[in-house]
Amino acid sequence: MDAEDEDLMPMVFLCAGCRRPVGDTLSWVANDEETGCILLRSAATGVSVDEEQKLSKRPGECGCMLETLFCSGCSQTLGNIYRCTPKHLDYKRDLFCFAVDSIESYTLGSSEKQAPADEEPLTLESRAVLEEVVERADTVLKALESRLIAVELSMASLQHRV
Repeated sequence: MDAEDEDLMPMVFLCAGCRRPVGDTLSWVANDEETGCILLRSAATGVSVDEEQKLSKRPGECGCMLETLFCSGCSQTLGNIYRCTPKHLDYKRDLFCFAVDSIESYTLGSSEKQAPADEEPLTLESRAVLEEVVERADTVLKALESRLIAVELSMASLQHRV
């Protein structure tokens, strides 16, 4: 898999504090490198929104009204939702803006370990053979068990005679 294919693979975003899912690339809108956040149309149920609106104090965000996003699991602050923006920030309005520092990502399909492929798959025919072998083993074990019981009874009777 090359780097270009990896960029197209779906990703899940996780809270950096407790690793709960907070979103995924199916709701991806943009990456804002200037402010260090990713913008998503929706978020997972583990993301809570503090509906108390606050005025942004960041440079260049004069007049922005924000609601804080936080993790329902560990209460870590994850980012903001911009509810009121000046024209140059309209692209952020009503989107989930997750701070890159507060999340981690997992690329689906990036697992390194795989099941061994050289083993023969279980088919109906091989299952029937396997069941027959298990049945034979069960019969042998039952015969051995009855012989062992007979030996134990003989030993017990010999001990009572002494």
